Amino acid sequence: MSNERNGTPEQTIFFIGALIFSAAGGILLLVFDFGGWNGSNYYLGVYIWGGIGAWNSIYGIPIAISGFLLLYCAAISVLVLWFPEKIPDKKLVQFGFYAAALVFTLSLIGGIIFAVDMEIEDVWWWFDAGFYGGIIGSAFTAVLYFLGLRNLEL
Repeated sequence: MSNERNGTPEQTIFFIGALIFSAAGGILLLVFDFGGWNGSNYYLGVYIWGGIGAWNSIYGIPIAISGFLLLYCAAISVLVLWFPEKIPDKKLVQFGFYAAALVFTLSLIGGIIFAVDMEIEDVWWWFDAGFYGGIIGSAFTAVLYFLGLRNLEL
């Protein structure tokens, strides 16, 4: 197949996509809540609601780490796109692939733990933008890094 289309190498498109998805996912994880709940009872006059995010409590540490790992992936994509001579070998890009896979795993496990805990508490709950940013951003970043690594020439 052709490695170039309209003068743009195929790997460049993969790393542009990885940059977009990893930056968006990292920002969503760091800025917005991972999930929220509402345990209010109108008839009893009890109003309880909350959310968990990167900066809420000790439970937010894995969320913050995941957000920073996705921003690390975005930095790797910037290096590959604009400063390819600064990258010593493919291992740096492979670390980005593994970081994106780790974020996907952490987000999936965190989402399962959050959902199970909220079901046990019997409250109305939801996943928020941080969860979806972590899952979608890391999944697309990992796939695009995998495709980009196949064609990467350093």
